[in-house]
Amino acid sequence: TICILDRTPRDFSAEDMALLRDLGAMVERELLAIHMATIDDLTGIANRRGFMTMAQHALQLCQRQKVPASLAFLDLNKFKQINDRFGHAEGDQALRFFAAQLREHYRESDLCARLGGDEFVVLLTNTDITRANELTGRLSAALQASALQATTEGAEAASYHLSFCHGVVEYDAQRHASIEHLLEDGDRLMYQDKKR
Repeated sequence: TICILDRTPRDFSAEDMALLRDLGAMVERELLAIHMATIDDLTGIANRRGFMTMAQHALQLCQRQKVPASLAFLDLNKFKQINDRFGHAEGDQALRFFAAQLREHYRESDLCARLGGDEFVVLLTNTDITRANELTGRLSAALQASALQATTEGAEAASYHLSFCHGVVEYDAQRHASIEHLLEDGDRLMYQDKKR
């Protein structure tokens, strides 16, 4: 909303209206540019840039209010095989489906993002590690129960399941000076899970 005030009453001319339309268009373009810079085009959730900005602010808020926060670092299993077997269009569908599952199984207040490729992350505010692990477990169970249907050109329909490796870490202001440090710990734990 733009509110323009003056000290004296006057008529609103056609030129004033045109200037206001121009100003509105400039604001819309700026908002669109910010949106495009912070949202992943494919999945519709935050991208790395958007996540890093919003997550740092969220951590600072958690620290000030002395509430817990946890981070779940998620990496899809065998994603390359989906692309190789069914094609990149199906791989894109799988990424969109996974992002939708993140939005469905985590809270609106949680920050879900696609860091790149098949790596995703969720920052859960006001959530300790026990609750974060529970929510991540529910996501995993939901994926096991959801078979995706894919078709390859010239072949019959085939189904597959998505699964992921994860690392869940609780925010500790002494160990995690920034969101980058928290991501490093989550990434390390995720790779340990992948090795198992």
